[in-house]
Amino acid sequence: MSVKKILIGLAIVSVVGAGIAANIWWSEPDAPEVQVEAAAFRDLTATVSGSGAIRPAREVDISSNVMGRVTRLAVEEGQVVKAGDFLLEVDPQRLQSTVDQMQASLESSRTQVSLAAEDLSYTRQILDRREGLYRQDLLAKELYDDAVQNVARAERTLQIRQQDVVRIEAQLAQSLYDLTQVIIEAPMDGIITKLNIEQGENVVTGTMNNAGTVLLTVADLSIVELEIEVDETDIVHVELDQAADVRIDAFPDDVFAAVVTEVGKSPIGAIGGNQAINFKVVVRLTDTVPGARPGLSGTAAITTATRVEVLTIPIQALILREVQLDKEGEIIREEDPLATNDLALSLEEPEEGETVELEGAFVVRDGRALFMPITIGIAGERYFEVLEGIEDGDEIIIGPFEIIRTLIDGERATTKSDDDPFSRRSSND
Repeated sequence: MSVKKILIGLAIVSVVGAGIAANIWWSEPDAPEVQVEAAAFRDLTATVSGSGAIRPAREVDISSNVMGRVTRLAVEEGQVVKAGDFLLEVDPQRLQSTVDQMQASLESSRTQVSLAAEDLSYTRQILDRREGLYRQDLLAKELYDDAVQNVARAERTLQIRQQDVVRIEAQLAQSLYDLTQVIIEAPMDGIITKLNIEQGENVVTGTMNNAGTVLLTVADLSIVELEIEVDETDIVHVELDQAADVRIDAFPDDVFAAVVTEVGKSPIGAIGGNQAINFKVVVRLTDTVPGARPGLSGTAAITTATRVEVLTIPIQALILREVQLDKEGEIIREEDPLATNDLALSLEEPEEGETVELEGAFVVRDGRALFMPITIGIAGERYFEVLEGIEDGDEIIIGPFEIIRTLIDGERATTKSDDDPFSRRSSND
């Protein structure tokens, strides 16, 4: 083989190798495959949820105003009662004895009043006689002064006896009232939800520092409430009279209408550390709940806002990204020799700008993933309302999450439609 042929062969090999190397050098890596869903108009409903326990709207804990042993008990737990029904009786013997004593004391005091009145009348008669003699200078002044003092003493004695009668009458009235308290009746229509006493047990009344015995609880279960806890980030959206849907674990197939009747102004429990800060919210069910019992677990979804036919994107598409902004507040995008103006990518050398973190989503345009800052409104169950930054029909990248997390602004991407039937365009969130 001649040297010429060898040189020609080497030249051909060099050209082919250079072509292969150039092809490898200029070829792009495989574009990631992303899942997209078109931005569309939907009706959105924003809700705040919380769980808690059912309680009656009206509930009365019944205690006794008098001490003693329960001699009669006429009800049992779960029994339906009407207002005024007899519930129980505390032994009245001690109080009846007190009444009898007060009545006897009252009679004695009234007798003392009568005697004091007679004494006063007698001393006044003596004073009248002595006054006449004294004026005629037929009686010594000392005897006249004694008669005056006797009348004054008799008047004071009568006054004291009359005050004793008033005092004993008040004590008798209190004793009679205490005696009426041995009979306890139902204060309202309802159900005995708690019974903490048995016949024959002793009742203890409350003091300033110690609560008395709660004998039983009567609850009106015709109207019930659900007391829930709401996170501090959501409580600002909750207001009185907002509508709510309540689900009770004991009735999983039913949804009960309710309305917000109470919004806590102070957090539940102590504040500090890493403890979550929750607020109490009470919703009153407007529907009757047959078989409701205090303490049943439930969940309330409070409707805080609604929007009709607003532009939306899936919740999973929203991400935070650090971007650089120019003096006009526009994103400074990195140079890409294959980019076009349709992608809104800068073809100039990037200038130094302010780095900020913005909310946004990746939109696929002309085969590239473009990060678009957006302004969101309310959040529905699966979609965000878009106020600015996205147009109807834009293909929004919604997954996979691993790819979204590592996507580069302007990177090529291949798309596939979301197969989830619930994420397709519809009139409801």
